Amino acid sequence: MSKKLFVASLSFAGLIMACVFVVALWPSQGTRQVDVKGTKFSVQVATTALDREKGLSGQPELKDDQGMLFKFDQPDKQTFWMKGMLFPLDIIFIRDGKIVDMALDMPTPQPGANLPAHTSKETVDRVLEVNAGTAHKLGWEIGTRVISP
Repeated sequence: MSKKLFVASLSFAGLIMACVFVVALWPSQGTRQVDVKGTKFSVQVATTALDREKGLSGQPELKDDQGMLFKFDQPDKQTFWMKGMLFPLDIIFIRDGKIVDMALDMPTPQPGANLPAHTSKETVDRVLEVNAGTAHKLGWEIGTRVISP
């Protein structure tokens, strides 16, 4: 095999591996848009139990205009924790297109400590995770409208 063909084969194999890695990280519903108070976020959508369990765990970061949207078939109180998180989050609890609760600046877990967790005060049908500080910076509050898929 020629050196050029060998290098091309390795490059192609690397491209395939990168695609498999990206597909494994992104939930089955893909990316959608969420609008909160006029600011749009590109979000990964988690609708299955497996996607919701994994969440953003293990991801190294989120861009300022990214997040994850968790969708639930039936409104219920939801508990979110920071297992495997590598960066802090704002967790926004939503029902009927409005913010009903927020867990702001949720810290990453510390070795040997209890996992940070928050249970919504009300029943919710959606939960949005964004970088810590986003809600405060953009002036979100209880009652703010959220347009989501």
